[in-house]
Amino acid sequence: MKAKTFLIGFLGVVLALIAGSIYLAATTDRADKALVAVAAPDGKYKAVRLTVSNDTPVNFCVDTIAIFLTVYPDSFVSSNSAYQVYTAPCAAPAKRNAFPKIEWLANNKVQITYSPEPGVGKAPRLKERDMSLFVDIAYVKVE
Repeated sequence: MKAKTFLIGFLGVVLALIAGSIYLAATTDRADKALVAVAAPDGKYKAVRLTVSNDTPVNFCVDTIAIFLTVYPDSFVSSNSAYQVYTAPCAAPAKRNAFPKIEWLANNKVQITYSPEPGVGKAPRLKERDMSLFVDIAYVKVE
């Protein structure tokens, strides 16, 4: 008799957890994601910009740039942080589409031009070499 009561109670808890998960998934706003990929001139590497933003419940926007081989999918930028070379709050809304800007200067040299939003206290995280140590990265800060 006790085993039957335990099983019924356990199934009730599992069903309640499933119902709660479905409710949260249906009512929670997801962040907007935008990907832009720019390949090196020789096509071996690419720099991928990921912008994650949301207006509600809290307004936020973060840009991330990762450099990796072109054989990897663009979504790889969000799944492996070791390849990320630039992470910062997005530029001011008027400049958001233009910055950060990715330009390949050579097969193994990329320039990232960024414009920090005034009043945002977080400094960008900048790496001068990519994970493969093959690509040199130059940063240009535009006010």
